[in-house]
Amino acid sequence: MSNTYWLNGKYINKEDAHVSPLTHTLHYGLGAFEGVRSYGSTDGDNVNIFRLKEHTERLFESAKIINVSINHTVDEVMEAQIGVISKSDLKDAYIRPLLYLNDERLGLDIVGMSSHLMISCWDWPTYFGAESIEQGIDVMISSFTRQFPNSIMTKSKITGGYVNGVMAHDQAKNNGYQEAILLDTNGFVAEGSGQNIFIVKNGNLLTPELTCCLNGITRRSVIQMAKDKGIEVHERQITRDELYTADEIFFSGTAVEITPIRSVDKVVIGQGKRGEITKIIQETYLGIARGEIKEYDHWLSRV
Repeated sequence: MSNTYWLNGKYINKEDAHVSPLTHTLHYGLGAFEGVRSYGSTDGDNVNIFRLKEHTERLFESAKIINVSINHTVDEVMEAQIGVISKSDLKDAYIRPLLYLNDERLGLDIVGMSSHLMISCWDWPTYFGAESIEQGIDVMISSFTRQFPNSIMTKSKITGGYVNGVMAHDQAKNNGYQEAILLDTNGFVAEGSGQNIFIVKNGNLLTPELTCCLNGITRRSVIQMAKDKGIEVHERQITRDELYTADEIFFSGTAVEITPIRSVDKVVIGQGKRGEITKIIQETYLGIARGEIKEYDHWLSRV
């Protein structure tokens, strides 16, 4: 069965989704996107989209930052994301809204160009594989630096901005690691190639402040879940050596969910596998997403 996409207000088949070779965003990278996840409920009766409203609102914020309009309302874009999952009959899936400029006019002047919004979706079980949920992954400190806030506007998901993360990730994979950690321009820990990062030390949760990091929605969720469980959370600058001496480290993000880190630069973290606090956060997150923890039902949109 072919997945159903949504383009500028109309549902289309995946095979009918085409862009011109002269698509402006393809050449210059000016566009915005979101990553959204859906989950089949544990009882099998529902499919839940995790924090759909927050993701959609951030898409509109990214559009405002890059000065490209979205010709639809927040409610219309939310309904379209529910629609592609429903019409594609997907459960554990990834949803990708993409805002782009498709006029066949190259050059840096975007005045008067029309914007397009496409929403695609596909089946997506786990990012690093099922074994990583417990065993964790090996990461390296990248030689690439996370962009400075005034260079590419780090609070938005700009398509071209992810070249930085792609290059860092590719470098890590070519060096035998599964992922990379980027430092900021001052040498403090920023984030992964496309994930926020948390460390656990003495029972407390630490995460980099948002100076140059994306204000991740999964990050926000982790902070709220931790506080609800009585775990102290501190947002502050984190040094590279604090990674090596952490009790636990994990990535958070829509794609990676809650992924433990077992080593950094071949330095084993804690017991070299998922730690207790990471397990608590991970199981809470997945329990919420699958509709098992009712007090967080307001984070879910039913398909």
